[in-house]
Amino acid sequence: MPIILAEDSIIINEINYNSADSLFPKDWVELYNVTAEPIDIGNWIFKDDNDEHEFIIPDNQILPPGGYIVICDSLDAFNILFQDVDNAIGDFDFKLKNDGELIRLFDTGGALIDSVRYNDIEPWPIIPDGNGPTLELIHPSLDNNRAENWAASNSNNGTPGEINSVYDDE
Repeated sequence: MPIILAEDSIIINEINYNSADSLFPKDWVELYNVTAEPIDIGNWIFKDDNDEHEFIIPDNQILPPGGYIVICDSLDAFNILFQDVDNAIGDFDFKLKNDGELIRLFDTGGALIDSVRYNDIEPWPIIPDGNGPTLELIHPSLDNNRAENWAASNSNNGTPGEINSVYDDE
């Protein structure tokens, strides 16, 4: 199985940073494999803007081509709302900031694979800040650091582990 360690191989595709109080799945981030090859992301590191905050992805996490994986700060809380999502891992022991921050993904060699600096003020979509919807990338080929390439999910809970509800294939 080839191992691909290139930028834009795995992207940050959906972000839940401030759930509605009534939903409470806590924080989670969805990764997506944009390549045509499976990628072993075991021992890759997910971080926020604090280098001391890190979640090491467990061994033997193979992300298939076009596949998704959700990294949760509380897998138990996530599974209460998303019982049918079987491609979730956790728990990371830090919180995503409600007023925006930098989140990053590094491979086993420490190379930065992807990063997003999201925000809760325009031009970023503001509905995901405490109202239920998540931030969803409109299309995986778009630059995920540009606010105009993100939208509030059409699903009130987001679409973890599957194609985004705002997906635009044009």
